[in-house]
Parts: sequence; C-alpha cells; structure tokens
Amino acid sequence: MDEKRIRSYRRNLRTFERLNQLTNTLCCKGITLAQCHVLLEIEALNETTTKQLAENLRLDKSTLSRTVDGLTKRGLVKRGDHTYDRRFTVLRLTKAGQAKCDSLNRFNDTMYGSVFGSFSQRDQKSMFQAFDHMVQAMSRYCRDTGTC
Repeated sequence: MDEKRIRSYRRNLRTFERLNQLTNTLCCKGITLAQCHVLLEIEALNETTTKQLAENLRLDKSTLSRTVDGLTKRGLVKRGDHTYDRRFTVLRLTKAGQAKCDSLNRFNDTMYGSVFGSFSQRDQKSMFQAFDHMVQAMSRYCRDTGTC
C-alpha cells in the first residue's frame, strides 16, 4: 500500500469528519449525535431490543441505555413488551420520535443531495460503490481483529 495515499486519505477523512460534525450540529437540533444515530437505527429496524441496538451500533449496553433513557425522557422512544417473549423489552419510536427522524432524514437527504449533485452520475455510482466496499472492509477488519 502506498503510505502517502493512505495518509492523504486519512487527512481527508479527518476533514470530512469535522465538516460532518458541523452539519450534524445543525441537523440534530437539540439531541446529541449519539441520540440521532439511535433514533435512525430504531427507525430502520422498526422495533428492536437494547441488545440488538448495541450490537448494530457497536456500543456497550450501559452507554446505549443512558442514550435511550434520554430519548425516552424526551418522548422520542418508548419501551414496550416483546410480542413473543416477555423477558425482552423492545424499543419503538413514538410519533414525536418518528417526526424527529423525518426531520433528520429530510435535512440529510437535502444536504447530501446537494453535495452529490456536483458529481456526474457515473462518479456518484462509483463513489457509492467504493463507500459500500469501504464500510464492508472496515466491518470485516473490526470483526476479524476484535479491535473496533
């Protein structure tokens, strides 16, 4: 691997992360980035358990529980009994939680639509494919090494 390219990639990634943090502050409006991620993951799953959510987001259960508690207190997430196994508690979005997700999705869809609008269709396709491959490779690395 070319060390210069890797370092350039890492420098660009740090810049991207800082820019993304700034937009997340605008986007999340009153909730933390962690809470934003939890809401959007619950939305994607429709309903989930704390254990499944912790695995999906790669968070320890105590950190996730505090985050979910904050969302529950704000009326964005509700806990309920599992349909088939009462030993489990499921997490679902409330109407306010769904409205928050709708707002988050609209903001991000508009922002990224604008960003990717400056790319040709071909470059968009290449970018999305390369990013998918990168996420899969990082996930494999984390799983195989146990370091993430």
